[in-house]
Amino acid sequence: MVKEVGLTKDKKIKISDGIEIDLEKGEIRLFGIRGVIIDPISCCKRIDKMLGSGGEVVIHNMWFEQGYTVFAEMIENNSEKTRERLLEQLARAQPINGWGKFSFAIVRRDSPLVEITAENPPFKTLKGSAKRLVSSFWEGVFSKYFERSVSSENFEYDAEKDEFKFVLSG
Repeated sequence: MVKEVGLTKDKKIKISDGIEIDLEKGEIRLFGIRGVIIDPISCCKRIDKMLGSGGEVVIHNMWFEQGYTVFAEMIENNSEKTRERLLEQLARAQPINGWGKFSFAIVRRDSPLVEITAENPPFKTLKGSAKRLVSSFWEGVFSKYFERSVSSENFEYDAEKDEFKFVLSG
């Protein structure tokens, strides 16, 4: 999974293909896109407390846009790679970002249907908006991938297996 961890001569730590920390600038880059480390689960709990079920709408819209934008920028910054390769790299990068271990299966392309599984996700319930951090992000990613809107449904969390599953369709 992690190919290389080491400090380069320009004071960058390469975590794996496409993920690096620049100590000089004080930034983390995922496929050329700047990121930060935060605890989004506590943010969701606060939003849910303030907005009730409306919190899920806010998180959905924020993370859908995030997923769409991230994948669009990945395509732009990595024009030599296929979209399929970028999807695979993005899924493999999720454990490094603390989101759990992701896998997906594109069941249908013409009328998109994608099955997604997250092992050891950072949230352990389907209550509240936290599930939207993952499902809406991938809605955005796959909406850009297919160049048409997809939506998530059929949410399942299996506590015994510690797996979150859902389906994207469009």
